[in-house]
Amino acid sequence: MSDTGPEEGIVSRRRRSDAEENIERIVVAAMELLQAEPEAGLEEIAAAAGVSRSTVYRHFASREQLVRAVSQRAQETADANQSDALRPPGELAGGPTPLDVSDVLNKVPPHLLGDQIVAEARRLAGVASVALYLVDIDGTLLLRLAGSEEFPAELDVPLGVGPEIPREGLPRLRALIEEELPGSVMAPLLLRGRALGVLLAVDTPEQPLVQLARQAAAALALANVYTDVFDTTRRRKETTPASEIQQNLLPPRIARISGAILAGNILPGYEIGGDWFDYVENHDGAWIGVADSMGTGTTAAALGGVALGAFRAKRRVNAQLDAAALAIHHTMLEVAVQGAFVNVVLGRWHGPSSTFRSITCGHQPPLLITKAGELVELDYSEHPALGVGEPARRFTIDRRRLEPGERLLLLSDGVLGRSTGGGETFGLQGVRTAIAGARDAAAASTVRALEDAITAASIDPLEDDATIVVLAPTSPE
Repeated sequence: MSDTGPEEGIVSRRRRSDAEENIERIVVAAMELLQAEPEAGLEEIAAAAGVSRSTVYRHFASREQLVRAVSQRAQETADANQSDALRPPGELAGGPTPLDVSDVLNKVPPHLLGDQIVAEARRLAGVASVALYLVDIDGTLLLRLAGSEEFPAELDVPLGVGPEIPREGLPRLRALIEEELPGSVMAPLLLRGRALGVLLAVDTPEQPLVQLARQAAAALALANVYTDVFDTTRRRKETTPASEIQQNLLPPRIARISGAILAGNILPGYEIGGDWFDYVENHDGAWIGVADSMGTGTTAAALGGVALGAFRAKRRVNAQLDAAALAIHHTMLEVAVQGAFVNVVLGRWHGPSSTFRSITCGHQPPLLITKAGELVELDYSEHPALGVGEPARRFTIDRRRLEPGERLLLLSDGVLGRSTGGGETFGLQGVRTAIAGARDAAAASTVRALEDAITAASIDPLEDDATIVVLAPTSPE
């Protein structure tokens, strides 16, 4: 029989309840604080929880023990989710941020993510008039994904490189939106130096939406592999099968890499589909490739796809440039397409030395845009297209050091051979004129200026893919 009296039992239960409440406050405060400040100490966590440091130590012998409890709670929260639906605005806020990316991807179906972002924006802004827009694949329009229908379905903003607007284009974007929708405020969906779209709201400060927009950009980029909704919004018409393959093979159109900014795109967005460009940055530098496959349509897309596969396979085993070129060559010889070949420029960019090493096979060699904006043809070694000739091939690797203010330009034949009417072609003179008319010397602006000039050169559609890649070294801080 217990010696504990009724009053002592009540006190004991109250103490247990108080202890459980304190543990809950400490764990919740730690979850929120450690997300914003991973190195926060126990004193800071105690202050955030509104308890003394001794209270924290009473329940957790060390910071490591508390961190383990926080990790376990986070896992339990994720595992306990049984509902796959839109959430009440505010539920997905992960502490100081207005939206927790991992939480929203765990709890909200990807196809409803746009609606969830709009709901969170309405909560933060305290207004109902909110819309979420994405950039179309041509980089000319903002297309409404979700939100109030009082906002237009599309906005004309010809500033993008593919479905991305460069950071330096945001002032111009603000001006265009202010002109079209003077009562609106804008928060760009920024991700690694480029905007995937914007949040627009009416009669509210911009700042509450900015942090949400940044979290939303990451969530949209991650969720895109689970749904077609975002790609459907970005397309104004149906793409051909070849072009759809091409669109899904392309990397982000604008990227920061060590010591440089890279921008690239392929025109037209809805048809043809034989070209590709690719890049990735590893510990020993950035790989950059541009390719133009034999023919057009699905055959060209298929050849381009397997050539890109060979390029990426060699990259991922830390091979050298010449080994990557030889792998593509052997792949073209093996495919069951008579006369299959691919023209390429394969390069490696080393940021610390500002050096570009490359191999050119059956392609226009890289061109230099000087600090003064002049287009210069460089002396490069040229090799036959890959897939042509004997299996054994040797390649010369060229080297070029770039200075701040210079730009390296990689083009496919579809740019230079673009018809301008009257039997003439766009050629290097068209490139020179377009560069001279660029808004500034940024990589993305250079690509956009060339795209606009190529499109305006003729009322006829392009007969071949036009690929443009610009590498612009950044000035040291």
